[in-house]
Amino acid sequence: MYGPWEMAGAMRIALKYPERAAPDIRLGLTCGFDKCMQCGRCTASCPAAFKYDDYRPRDVMRKLQLGDRASLTDLLWRCGQCYSCASRCPRNNSVGAGILALREAAIAAGRAPPAINKVAALLRKNLYDRGETFLPSTFTFLGEFGPRTIKRCKDNRKRRVRLGFGRDDAHAHPVPDGAMREIRAILDMTWPGGDTCA
Repeated sequence: MYGPWEMAGAMRIALKYPERAAPDIRLGLTCGFDKCMQCGRCTASCPAAFKYDDYRPRDVMRKLQLGDRASLTDLLWRCGQCYSCASRCPRNNSVGAGILALREAAIAAGRAPPAINKVAALLRKNLYDRGETFLPSTFTFLGEFGPRTIKRCKDNRKRRVRLGFGRDDAHAHPVPDGAMREIRAILDMTWPGGDTCA
């Protein structure tokens, strides 16, 4: 349902200072990382900590407390964003949320690994062009998930059509034009790197 603004063709969004991105409050002085008491419950429940010897959520929290973000640059990409850390923390901290903010800052500063930058650019292009991040055609990397996944997913596009979805869309109905204009305006104003389809 469209309101009077949308019916008049106007956009609903308005940023007062579109040329400046607001600082990320997740990494500010009041983000709550200073509440960490290093109990280690986050690390004990973290699947990535079992996989990687050099990754421990508790260490991430300590480095955030000390303001040592630079040493985390290589470790940011180990987190699987399962948020087991958040569900176990007795003080309601979330290493996963901090990692996510640090990843976004790394991409904005051009410090992300090339493979990450490539995926980020692809997702942005999908969002800008179609209003969604993961299109069925995006999943060209299924090989990384093993032969069972490839076998199980090889007919996904046909299944999508049978279920009433578009063959190459992740949704059943197109994103309205007004919403697409807003998505593009937000991306133009906020995405680090400037270019629309980097």
